[in-house]
Amino acid sequence: MKKENLLSIGALSKQTGVHIKSLRYYDSLGILRPAYVDPSSGYRYYSLQQIPVVDAIQLCIDLDIPLKQFTDYCMDGGSRIHYGKLVERGTILAKEKIQAIQERLAKLEKMQAEIERSELVQKSHTMVRCSYPAMNLLLTPYPENGTGMKALALFHSLVQIAESSGLTINYFSGRLLHCQGSMRELLFYIGVDVPEGVRELPKNFLRLPAGEYLCCKQEAPAIEQAADIFLEQFALDYEKYVIESELSPGDYDCTAPLFELCCSLPNDLAS
Repeated sequence: MKKENLLSIGALSKQTGVHIKSLRYYDSLGILRPAYVDPSSGYRYYSLQQIPVVDAIQLCIDLDIPLKQFTDYCMDGGSRIHYGKLVERGTILAKEKIQAIQERLAKLEKMQAEIERSELVQKSHTMVRCSYPAMNLLLTPYPENGTGMKALALFHSLVQIAESSGLTINYFSGRLLHCQGSMRELLFYIGVDVPEGVRELPKNFLRLPAGEYLCCKQEAPAIEQAADIFLEQFALDYEKYVIESELSPGDYDCTAPLFELCCSLPNDLAS
């Protein structure tokens, strides 16, 4: 084979705009073998017909198609490129990426709304009335005299249940007091999302409907004193939930976070 009819690796690099190191890497992967290697110098040479192969490799990279799969789209020793299959696969990957970005944006918007609500509660010196969206929770009993380490252990146990059930964990966690009549039930919770396709939910799953809550900030956890803090609400006989969580302002103090207590309002007052 005459070298004058071939391109050196440097010439191929200039022609395609692909770095020499990348061309050598493609050779090591077996997806762009040189048309000729000089036995005396070891220099690589490529044919003009291999330029479209380099272009197809770059398309794979642009489409996030793993290069180890490149041989699925370039066959017969590089003489045939299946652009139809490449575009089809690239379209699927692009749609998946768009969906992932949309889900990420939705999560960020939800977090931004929580930041704004937390800052409203943080700055207020009185009770603040807030609207809470519906919440999906996993619950477990919270022991008397529980500690921060105990709460961490409960958190991890609920995470395991969520993962085994196909649920997605969100950033929401804390303690919940369920009150109905003389019944008082103190629980630890984590927030979860239910992806499409999940049919069976664990027994400790609770969906709190959207509603109005009366919220106040606290310097330290104080859900055990909820009846004294929400005197008017506890004087009324209705099923209520008191949610305790750390406030999540835009400027979060890891060493001394503030807490909030939110007590659900009865439907006639919520409206």
